[in-house]
Amino acid sequence: MRQLLIGLLFISCTNLSNRNDLAAQQLSTDTTPKQLDTSIIKSYPVTAKPDIFETAYFEGTTTQVNDTIRLTFYSVDIGKVNLPTGKVVACDPVMSYQQEAFATQFPMGRFPVQLAIAKVNDNENQLVGFSRILFSDEPVVRWEFALKKGQQPISIFGDSMYCYPVDGGLGQFIDESSFSKMEKLDEAAQTDISDNLFAELDKHTIRSWQFTNTNYQGINIVAFTSGFGDGRYSTYIGYDKNGNPCRLLTDFGLVDWSDK
Repeated sequence: MRQLLIGLLFISCTNLSNRNDLAAQQLSTDTTPKQLDTSIIKSYPVTAKPDIFETAYFEGTTTQVNDTIRLTFYSVDIGKVNLPTGKVVACDPVMSYQQEAFATQFPMGRFPVQLAIAKVNDNENQLVGFSRILFSDEPVVRWEFALKKGQQPISIFGDSMYCYPVDGGLGQFIDESSFSKMEKLDEAAQTDISDNLFAELDKHTIRSWQFTNTNYQGINIVAFTSGFGDGRYSTYIGYDKNGNPCRLLTDFGLVDWSDK
């Protein structure tokens, strides 16, 4: 059962146990927070449930978590992820060992990555609620779990969930080719990439969250703070009316949408 986080702790889930007119602008690795590319996404009718997967990207969307906590969302473009193979890995960059790409073949090319940022009670505390790759601006007609090889489809509204673990307080999107290249590097090269990643994250610190879209040694990593931090988080595919994937979204557990 999904557990709603009360207060600013963290949420976890069990791992299979029980059109917008975007102005997506790529940010270079020397982008500072003063150049943060907030995007005004006009609202449109949302039919696919849970609707928060889309409405969180509409400026000013508000949801009441409990009697004392209210979240108000805005969206941020953090550049484009390079997907030469169209095979995507979503995981914690600190805990990437033995992770693998989703089985779905996504479009190949460069696509905007957007974060839905939640302001907590309209104060300075802000958290990354959702991260997504926008493959097209077609409306979503249904959401499904993003599956890896061998995983069986299950309802996203059930008690069981597919998740990835986070122990470094970060999530990422990375192409399978970059991921494989990184895994084959020796320890010194991997350390260089890790040091570069955290240096870039430090450059892009906004209040209580961070992001980076960095290219280092031919490896493109798009990383961001994972909601409240460590836990287990699920990734979903949004499909358009023609059955094509138009979104890939990771939910960092700020909103309990299971009974809505």
